[in-house]
Amino acid sequence: MQSYRNTSKKEKVMLIGVIGKPSSGKSTLLNAFCMTDVKMGAYPFTTIKANRGVAYVTAECPCSTLNESCSPKTGKCENGNRYIPVELLDVPGLVPGASEGKGMGNQFLDELRQADILIHVLDVSGTTDEEGNEVPFYEPINDIKWLNGELSAWIGNILFKGWDRIGKKLEADRTKLVEVLNEKLSGLGSTQVKIKRALMQLGLLDVNPREWSNDEKNQLTDVLRDNLFPTIIAANKIDKTGATEHLNKIIEEYPDLKIIKISGLAELTLRKLDEKKIIKYTPGSNEFEVIDHESKQVSVASAIKEKLLDVHGSTGVKQLLVTTIYDFLELYAIYPVEDTTHMTDKDGRVLPDVFLVAKGTTAKQFAGKIHSDLADRFIHAILANKNNKRISANHELEHLDVIKIVSAVK
Repeated sequence: MQSYRNTSKKEKVMLIGVIGKPSSGKSTLLNAFCMTDVKMGAYPFTTIKANRGVAYVTAECPCSTLNESCSPKTGKCENGNRYIPVELLDVPGLVPGASEGKGMGNQFLDELRQADILIHVLDVSGTTDEEGNEVPFYEPINDIKWLNGELSAWIGNILFKGWDRIGKKLEADRTKLVEVLNEKLSGLGSTQVKIKRALMQLGLLDVNPREWSNDEKNQLTDVLRDNLFPTIIAANKIDKTGATEHLNKIIEEYPDLKIIKISGLAELTLRKLDEKKIIKYTPGSNEFEVIDHESKQVSVASAIKEKLLDVHGSTGVKQLLVTTIYDFLELYAIYPVEDTTHMTDKDGRVLPDVFLVAKGTTAKQFAGKIHSDLADRFIHAILANKNNKRISANHELEHLDVIKIVSAVK
């Protein structure tokens, strides 16, 4: 028999697209997440190309049950908390008309093709208009409406290009409907399951595509948008005057939206002060310890605590990432090992790997993520964190499982 031998192919890192209008705070949030040095500014199109960075979502590490520390190949482990890398893509500010090319919109939208989820950074202060210009008053709820519309229009432009020709073919053989639509949207990460679900939801699966009304086409692109690009709202600049009132309006009109209150600038400021050893700050905390009492910048940190941490509990940035990964996407952190007693790989490294996988992933499916050969020759698996329980191919894994894959030798 052959077990897990740390032969994993390079795992695709989770990609989170960060979107929003100019001057909403996207680059600031990216810097706060990743401690990168992306150019920031309070004027439109500070960012003129997509920026990438790596952030880390935490998960409890099983090494806390051992007498020795683990050896992560990526990220790190501190005090029993594993830092798992996820990639962020900061797409330059989108504006109304982006799907038609305004503001280099087509180029920017194209960057989103491979994103697993979107974070819409929404300026809830109401001090910038839809193009990011400073104004005395603006309703942030409008940004949700037009940006959703642009994403739907972008999908629609791809889906319905050459529709008359395609419609004629489908009229002759409607059994190909799901397959054809999936081919059109394959570059956006679609699947036949997602396409069929959207068609069934709207009652269009058994309707002649040439008879679909414009309203039905628009409804379809909206449903596909939500399926292909699930979106979480980062209500940014929550510490500004009037932000809470604007946010309450949004919650009232969009009760099903997932919204996290944040201040990207406050988080970035605290992390930089921590780097300079002026304060000791742990991301996600509602407090910090002053180290350099003589620094004039202590007053900046104190103001953040008074106006934000004491009011909202945190800057919200860490919560945003945790919510995105674990609550919204429902991902589990799974640790593969070779030796279930010592939780090591074949080279004796303690818990070197961790994978983020979808809820419902089976033992055999997980084996395929490590290496296709392990899935092809799968015999059974063993859960080290559950008294070495033997499990079958169809057993669904749970968050923080430590698993040994056993497969037949070639």
